[in-house]
Amino acid sequence: MRQPIAEFRTSRFSAMHQSFSIPSHSRSRILSMRCLRSAPGAFCDYHSHPFPEFTLVTDDSTMNGCAEGKLTSLPNTLYLFLPGEPHGHWNSSRQRPRFWVIHFTSPLCQQLPYLSEPNATRRIWHLTPEQTSTLKWLFIKLLNEHTQPLANNDLGAEAWLQLLLVNLGRWVGNDHSQQLLPEQPDADVLHLWHVVNECVGRSHEFVHQIGQVRNYDSVRHRFKNVFGVSPTQLLFRLRMQKASDLLLETPMTIKEIADQLGYERQHEFARAFRKHTGRTPSGWRTEPFPEDLSFSSNAAT
Repeated sequence: MRQPIAEFRTSRFSAMHQSFSIPSHSRSRILSMRCLRSAPGAFCDYHSHPFPEFTLVTDDSTMNGCAEGKLTSLPNTLYLFLPGEPHGHWNSSRQRPRFWVIHFTSPLCQQLPYLSEPNATRRIWHLTPEQTSTLKWLFIKLLNEHTQPLANNDLGAEAWLQLLLVNLGRWVGNDHSQQLLPEQPDADVLHLWHVVNECVGRSHEFVHQIGQVRNYDSVRHRFKNVFGVSPTQLLFRLRMQKASDLLLETPMTIKEIADQLGYERQHEFARAFRKHTGRTPSGWRTEPFPEDLSFSSNAAT
């Protein structure tokens, strides 16, 4: 069964990316990111971007495609796709992998050999459970900086991205002498993060889902200490992030995106998006990466 259009990208969307001007900063920068639980039978045909992409496969196996062809991906497999490199994935009728996707730019991609390796198969890494746990936590911290209007949040996101890239280099080189491990929260807080993330497109289920979390008040308090916002606030910011990604990566209309995010009226979505980003949805789609974007909290307000 084919996945709904909002949940996969095909090669016909690649031209949309090519029409954007990706800013060439001397700093590392996140362009977009998402954590998606894919459905049985879902697929994403071969496509490419004008920027690098990390994709981590967890929870289940799938079939991934890269420049060297289609390969079976077991859980905890990390891919790095270079700009312009075709890639995709195809689930069987029973597979439900989770994809952790990061679109980014970084001068380190030209400086570090393991990030510029021309052979696509040498940019596929099979991580240990401990490495996967670390990478997922780095992803969550990076997403937290990327979606919140914190002071100097772009600098914070840059730091977490560079930490991820350096950690990866140590794993590739089998250097276990000192891992750059950020402190991770308890399992209940991580579970609540996943609940919030999976309700982004199903916000009407959010109240029911958090009602299933044991000792919710206590977990919510620890959650806010870790992420700086409540689960409800994070849900809103992740909805706006998903809207930004859909505007950038799909030809969906603004009304379709509003529907996808659970808004009953298009103008309610447009108002929320403008309040969050400072621009209209159509304005974001036309110019998603303004050249004058500064590395300050103003970029996220």
